[in-house]
Amino acid sequence: HTGGLFLPVDGPGSPPPRRERSAGRHADGGACAPGKRTAYVDLLARGAPALLRHCLVALSALGDVLRCQQVCMSWHHMALRDKWLKHCVLSGNISAKERRRLWWRCANVPTVARRRRALLEGECDVGKAPRPGAGLGFSEMFGLLSSRELTAGKLSEIERDVDRTFPTHPKFFGDAGSSSRDDLLRVLRATAAAAPDVGYCQGMNFVAATLLIHLGSASDAFWVLLAMIECCHFRHVFAPGVPLLPLRVFQFSGVVRQRLPKLWRHLKDESFSLDIFAQQCVLTLFAYSIEPELLAHVYDVFFFLGWKAVFRVGIGLLASLEHRLLEMAVEDISRFMHQSRRHLVSGASLQSVLQGLLRFKVSEASLEALQKSFQLERWEALLRRASSTGASQPDWEPLPMGLERLACGGFVLNASAFKTRNDPPWRRPAAPESGEDLDAAADAEVAGSSGGFRGSGSTAQRGAVVVPAEDLRQPKAALDAFDAETQRDVALLRERVMEAEKELASILRSSEALRISAREVEAEREEWQTYKRAAMDSLQAAVQTSPSSLPKGVEGAAPDGRRGTQVVPDFCVAQCLEKVQGVESVMYERGRQWR
Repeated sequence: HTGGLFLPVDGPGSPPPRRERSAGRHADGGACAPGKRTAYVDLLARGAPALLRHCLVALSALGDVLRCQQVCMSWHHMALRDKWLKHCVLSGNISAKERRRLWWRCANVPTVARRRRALLEGECDVGKAPRPGAGLGFSEMFGLLSSRELTAGKLSEIERDVDRTFPTHPKFFGDAGSSSRDDLLRVLRATAAAAPDVGYCQGMNFVAATLLIHLGSASDAFWVLLAMIECCHFRHVFAPGVPLLPLRVFQFSGVVRQRLPKLWRHLKDESFSLDIFAQQCVLTLFAYSIEPELLAHVYDVFFFLGWKAVFRVGIGLLASLEHRLLEMAVEDISRFMHQSRRHLVSGASLQSVLQGLLRFKVSEASLEALQKSFQLERWEALLRRASSTGASQPDWEPLPMGLERLACGGFVLNASAFKTRNDPPWRRPAAPESGEDLDAAADAEVAGSSGGFRGSGSTAQRGAVVVPAEDLRQPKAALDAFDAETQRDVALLRERVMEAEKELASILRSSEALRISAREVEAEREEWQTYKRAAMDSLQAAVQTSPSSLPKGVEGAAPDGRRGTQVVPDFCVAQCLEKVQGVESVMYERGRQWR
């Protein structure tokens, strides 16, 4: 999956990796035999693939890993099979000079820039010729967009939040940070101008500031932020009304419930909602909870893995604080979570902290299941607002986000609030070179999935689906009938369960005497067994001490006191044998009664 992500290290025209090269050189510059280098490579490839993945990949920078992929075909296939790039990124080995390349490619910035250049080329001012956008570079396009006029309200909101963004960070602190604050203002202005349907949303300033800190250039920060909006499904997170935010918060809470059930129950018992924490994590991409130095590695993982990284880091962050949160009440939890940035790093290296944040895995299937559960809850909320006849109920209880009531009695569904994708842009098929954003296809897919409604519900305008009130009549009536039938089945099942419990109680009462009798019989049988063992022991002792058991030639005592070799009968043995036979006879008769 990563074969087409990066160009070869020697440039676009370099040849593909070969199994053998004709010559190599020693570290000291001396020439080596043509086959010696290949022998070393084959030895490592055959004997230690785990060594390459866990040591070389986990401890090397991205450029070194990419070069190792080009050593030979064996290593190239091994890199794809063992996911060397993924292990390198998740190990926190991306250097600062490699970070721009990684974010640029993973966020699909070149495609976004080409589409933006096409849009600028097609624009024209009143009475002027079209602007030659084809000749504009990244910086020139950023300059054009950042100089566009915004509404006074939007501009004042951006300026107000710029002063609140990382006020203690050296890059934005005091007079020395005035130029960085100006760059941040330009980035946010250009973003609002490039995506007018999104505009500006609180939280975007923290994401832009993080990009600006680690990319250094305002132009680069703008293009990556714009790519996040258009390709990484942040458009509907930052759009007015934040339509996609409830779905992401629902998924975050569901993943915490699955992975950290003890902490989730404790927070629920303390009436502390995870929604606020989840909203901060999603809107700011952890800029509110993690220091900017560690945040660079978190963004590396996000651009490489997509939205699964957000949930993995969020769970890891909560897990690192779990032992303290379990001992706190709701007031202390709220204050502690607000200061989570201070409690995360405690003398450990950034790489080790990153490994702790990524220790939980989140599957695509679990996120899809949570998305379906979220959709089901929204549909149930919609149907609860409709009566059995399909008319809207005369209550003014607000609908959940993503649903709006029309004056004519129908409803409007924002399809963007119900479904999204979680994979990173670089893993998707190449998008067409058009002026549409990459999320438009997802909107059309969601709108098309609502095709069960007729009328205007089958045509969506920017992700909006109109559902007439009469179209809710049939599903609402079917659900009401199903609920009524289910209630009848439940009532009938309860009656059967009660009857079965009564019958079981009667059986237990009637069998109590039988169980007592069985215990008495078992005790009596054990007593007779003990008596039989005692009789057998007495018989064995009598036989061993009987005069008739003496060897030949040993004289025994006669009954009249005379000495001789004649053996007389042993009445003690006979008496013991008679007792054993009596016990066996009694046990046989009693055994028939016991059975």
